[in-house]
Amino acid sequence: MLGLVGLSIPIVGILGLISVSAGMRNLLGETLGQVQGMLVLREDAPAPIFSHLRADLEEKIRRVPGVRLVAAEVWEASPPIEGTSLFRNLTKLENWTSKTRRIQSILDANAVLGQDLEAHLKSRTAVYAKSIKEGRFLTLDDRDQPRVVISRKTAAKHPKADGEPRRAGDSLKIGEIEFQIVGVYDTGSMLFDDILVMDIGIARKLLGLAPGQVSCFYVESERPDQMEEVARAIESAVPGVDALNMREFQANFGSVMTEINNGLMLVVGLALLVGVVGIVNTMLMSTMERFAEFGVLRTNGWSRKDVLKLITVESAFLGLAAGVLGCVITLVASAVANHFLTGGLHLAASPGQIATGLGLSVVMGTVGGLYPAWKASRLAPMEAIRAGTH
Repeated sequence: MLGLVGLSIPIVGILGLISVSAGMRNLLGETLGQVQGMLVLREDAPAPIFSHLRADLEEKIRRVPGVRLVAAEVWEASPPIEGTSLFRNLTKLENWTSKTRRIQSILDANAVLGQDLEAHLKSRTAVYAKSIKEGRFLTLDDRDQPRVVISRKTAAKHPKADGEPRRAGDSLKIGEIEFQIVGVYDTGSMLFDDILVMDIGIARKLLGLAPGQVSCFYVESERPDQMEEVARAIESAVPGVDALNMREFQANFGSVMTEINNGLMLVVGLALLVGVVGIVNTMLMSTMERFAEFGVLRTNGWSRKDVLKLITVESAFLGLAAGVLGCVITLVASAVANHFLTGGLHLAASPGQIATGLGLSVVMGTVGGLYPAWKASRLAPMEAIRAGTH
């Protein structure tokens, strides 16, 4: 039983990591699939929130052949909303009583997106304008005005005094400024649904940024199939920037996830080693208790190879049982987690992943039984009988 549980735990860990990684990659792919343009950021900046560019670069980008639209954006972490900040969420006692709540508090951090409305309203691929569920999107009349578009998630996270979610027409205090909510959107992705969308002028005032400061530029090409060519042309014409389409963002994210997975797999590998040791211990104790049985079998014509094969097959079946247990636990845990997860993240163990888990458990079980099998097969028949009767 010890070996069974010991080997099933790392199998759960491996399948769980693969499932979470696949879920995050699928979520990112579906999310970025909504964005048809590219982002021009400071060179080597991992995301817009870490990028700072000069506003005068817009004209240089606009002159690149194939560019249809250039729209400046400001991205920053949001000031406290209704007096509630990420730090305050993390320091709330109730959020530290549950690991899930601590993680959710981090995932719920809002960001401010300030858009050059005159340019953005000409976009053919605007994500937030297409996702409005209540009210309206920003117009030119909202320039430099304290008006904001928020997500349904944010509206529910910062309810009114009566506990009801905020709606279009309600007010929302962000930092020290009272904003009017003009629209509520829902993209269906946790990666997009924590963004506060407003005019770039009021965003600079809210965030204390200098006039003309931008984080990045949203760029559309005249033809979608020219995206990569236009990106290379922008990087050539404007030194010190990266022009990234959504596939490149996805590839970069995939690289980061791979590095994280590799590190976690080392930890799981140690757990797997402990599981193998448990199998060795279980099979060794089992074979010691059955020495007399093996001695009788040897006297009845069984060869050392037959004994070796018997114990190895038994350990392989023990590994298979551990694998089945681990897969069942993973499937149940994924189903329970999916019941609580929101924002488009879905965990699922594919048939290929299940087969991998079962195969790995059988191999580890077989490896764990080799030494006990070898030890039992080396005993002479009468020696085995005497050892088993003591």
